[in-house]
Amino acid sequence: MTRVMAKELGSSQITVNCIMPGLTKTEVENVGRTQEFMSKVIDSQAIKRIETPDDLLGTVLFLASTASDFVTGQSLIVDGGIVFS
Repeated sequence: MTRVMAKELGSSQITVNCIMPGLTKTEVENVGRTQEFMSKVIDSQAIKRIETPDDLLGTVLFLASTASDFVTGQSLIVDGGIVFS
């Protein structure tokens, strides 16, 4: 969907990108996320902690800035380097 929208809107100089966050700690209750599940996710990450909304801020600011004017159709994974084995 991101790539199709980027293709459709590119001629209007509109960029379309997607941020794909990992397990993010928010004030919303995480129903069904057990401590065991959370530990498994953290163990699978290169950065061994829960992601916070602030961890997404740099990516959002980059995509909202002129530094990303020629970036379109991309899905940026921001998940602390998850590799499930």
